[in-house]
Amino acid sequence: MDAANAPTACRVVGTPVSYGLEAFKNRREVTEQILHWLADPATRVVTIFGRRGIGKSALAARVVELLASTSSDCRGIVNLSTRTDGIFTIERIFFACAELADADKQEELELLWASRRSPRDKLISLFTTLREGRYVIVLDNLEDQLTDDGTPETSDLEILLDVVFRASRSPRALVTSQIPIVLDPAVRKMEARVHLKDGLPVAECVELLRELDRDGDAGLLDAPRVELEMAARRVHGVPRALELAVGALAGDQLTLPTLNEVLQDFAARGDVVDQLAHARYRRLDNEARIIMDVLAVFGSPATRESVEWVIQPLAPAIDTAYSLSQLAHVHMVSVDRRLREFGLHPLDADIAYAALPPNGPLSRRVLERRVAAWFEKNQALSPWRSVTDVTNHRLAYEHRLRAEDHDQCAFILDEIGEFLVWQGSIREVLGMHLAIADHIHDDTARLAHLVGIGQAKHIGGPLEEAIQPLRQAIELAEHIGDQRQLERALFSLGDVFRELRRLREAVDLLGRASVIAGQIGNVLHQAHAIMCQSLALTYLGEISEALELADRLQRLADETGEPLVLARAGDASSAAYIAAERWDDAIRSAENSVRAYEQSGIPEALGYARNVQGIGLLGQGHIDQAIELLNRGRADGSRVETPRAEGLCLYNLAWAYWIAGDIAASRDSALCAVEAFRRSGGADVVAGENLAVAAGSMIEGDNQTASAALRKAATAAQGNSDLAPAQWLLAEAARLDLRPKEPMNGP
Repeated sequence: MDAANAPTACRVVGTPVSYGLEAFKNRREVTEQILHWLADPATRVVTIFGRRGIGKSALAARVVELLASTSSDCRGIVNLSTRTDGIFTIERIFFACAELADADKQEELELLWASRRSPRDKLISLFTTLREGRYVIVLDNLEDQLTDDGTPETSDLEILLDVVFRASRSPRALVTSQIPIVLDPAVRKMEARVHLKDGLPVAECVELLRELDRDGDAGLLDAPRVELEMAARRVHGVPRALELAVGALAGDQLTLPTLNEVLQDFAARGDVVDQLAHARYRRLDNEARIIMDVLAVFGSPATRESVEWVIQPLAPAIDTAYSLSQLAHVHMVSVDRRLREFGLHPLDADIAYAALPPNGPLSRRVLERRVAAWFEKNQALSPWRSVTDVTNHRLAYEHRLRAEDHDQCAFILDEIGEFLVWQGSIREVLGMHLAIADHIHDDTARLAHLVGIGQAKHIGGPLEEAIQPLRQAIELAEHIGDQRQLERALFSLGDVFRELRRLREAVDLLGRASVIAGQIGNVLHQAHAIMCQSLALTYLGEISEALELADRLQRLADETGEPLVLARAGDASSAAYIAAERWDDAIRSAENSVRAYEQSGIPEALGYARNVQGIGLLGQGHIDQAIELLNRGRADGSRVETPRAEGLCLYNLAWAYWIAGDIAASRDSALCAVEAFRRSGGADVVAGENLAVAAGSMIEGDNQTASAALRKAATAAQGNSDLAPAQWLLAEAARLDLRPKEPMNGP
C-alpha cells in the first residue's frame, strides 16, 4: 500500500482481550460480517455471545486488530475486560476513552470529569471532543455485569449503553458475553448478534494443537492425526480447552499421560472448560500452584517483582522467576514482554481463585491482604491531580474488601474519599462506602466511614440524607476524642443546615468547627468554616457580625498568604454587603473572590461569587451587565455540576429578565432554577416556584395572581443574600396591585 492510501494511525488503549492472535484460527466469515456491521452507522452494538472458552474474546480481539490495521477511518479502539479491568464503571470507561483524545484536550477532559455534570453528559461531551472517525469500545466478559437473564446489573452499564444507542457521536461497542444483553425492543434494530455456538473446525483444531506444542514437550507434533482429530471432537473444538489440554500434557513430567488419558473423563464432568481447567490446575506442582494463586488474587497482569514481594514472607523458598517461566512455557500464564508482566487467562484466574483454601498460611484472605499491602506500598503521595493518581489506593481497597478487612477499607476511604468527591466521583465513593457499611467493627473505622458518607451526601445530595450519618459521626468523635474527624463532621453538618435554612444550628456547628480547625492547625478548613458561618449570619440579618467574621478571614489571609483563604474572605464579605445594599463594596469583594478562587484552582465556587456580582449590578441598575455575568455564573455552576450555584444564578436571571421586561425569559429561567434547586436539595425551591408562577401569571395578564406569587417568593427568599432581595419583589408586587389587568409579552 502506498503512503497516499495508507490508513490513518489508529490509537489503541488497553491490551487485547485475548492473546496469541498470531495463531488465530478460521472464523473468517464471521470476522468479515462483524467488520461490516461495525462499518454500518445503523449498527451501534455488536454482541458475540456463547459458552465460556468458545473463543469469543479471541474473535473480538482479531476483529479490532484487523480494524486498527486496515481501516482508513478507524481513529481509536479501547479494550476493556471485566476480568482484567474490573467492573465497567462510567469513571473507568471515561478515562480509558479519554486517552483517545488529542493531547491538547486532556486537561479539558479532566475538568469535564471533575465537574458536577451527570455521567451521561460527561460521556456525550467526551465523545464529542474526539476527532471525526470511527471508534470502537471492546467490552469483554460482559456477563459479569448481567443478571442470569441478561439484564444489566449496574446503572453505569445502562448509562453507557443508552449513550451508545442515542448519542449522535458515540463509539461502537463490541461486546463478548456468555449471554446476550436484554435490550429495549426499540433499540434491538441497532444491535447485531453473533451466537458463537460451534468450536473450531476439526482440521484447524489439529493445526492449533500442533502449534501449541512447537517444542514437542506434549508429544503432539508426531501424534497420529486421527488421535488429534478425536481430541478436537471430545472438546467440541473449544479453543481454550485445547490450550488447557496441551498445558496439562506438557506440565506433567511425572506420569506422562497421553492426550487421550487427559481427556478420557471429559464427557462426564459437566462444564467442559471448567472441568478440564480444574484437572490441569491439580497437575501443577506446589510452587507453580502458589504462583498461580497469587496471580489469581492480583486478577490482572503483575510484574515478577510484585509476585515475589507478595510470596516472600509466606513461602521464601520459592524460586518465583523459575516458576513463572515454567508457567509461561506451558501457556498457563501470558507474558507481556514490553511491560514485563505475567497474567493468567481469566478462566484460569477464576478457577484458581475458587480453589483457594479458606484457612491457612496461603489462604485466600492471607493472599488478598498481601496483594493489598503491595498496592499500599506503591501508593502515589498527595497532592493528587486526577482520580488516576489514587488508582493504587483503590486497588488496595478492593483487595481489602475481598479479604473482608472492612475496617481497613474505611481507613483507605478516609484518605482518598474527600479528594474523589471533589473530583466528581461521588457515586463511586458512595458505592465504596455502602459495600462496607454493615461490616465495620472498630470505632475509629466506623467514624471515618460516617464522616465520609456524610461528606459525599453533603456535596452530591440529597442534603437531608447527610444529616443522620454526620450526627452519628459527631457523637462518636466526641466519645473517642478524635478532633480531626469531629471538625470535619461539624463543618459538613453545619453547612448542610445552612443550605437547609436551619441557620441558628448552622452558626453554632460552624463556629465549633472553625475553633477546632484552628486548634489542630488546619487553616483551610478553618477558613471554610468561618466563611460559611458568616454566610449563615448574613442570612439571619446579623450583618455586622457577619462582616466581623469576614474581617477575621481577611486577617487570616494576610497572615497565611493562602489565596483560598483570601477567596473565602471575599465570598463572606460580598454576601454581607449585598444584604446591607452596599452594592459597590459587594461587587468589589466578589471580584476579589473570583480572582482568588481562580488562583486556587477551585472552580466549584466561581458560580457563587459571580452570582453575588450579578445581584450587585442589579442593585446599581446595570441590568444588561448583570444578565451577562449571571449567565457566566450559571455556566460555571453547570460545568462543575454544582446545582445550587446554578440555581441561584438562574433565579436571579429570572428577576433580571423581569426587570428588563422579558417576562417569557423570566418564566423560563425561574423554571430552570426550580429544577436545579430540586437536584441540590435545600430551601430555595419554594422561592423559584413562586417566581415562575408570577411570571406565568404576568404572561396571562393576571396581575393579582402575579402579585400574590411575588409576595410568596419574597417570603421564601427572605434573608437569603444569594437571592434577589425580598424587598425588590415586594415593591414590584405593590406596583402590580395598582396596575390594570393586561397581558404581558410571551407566547
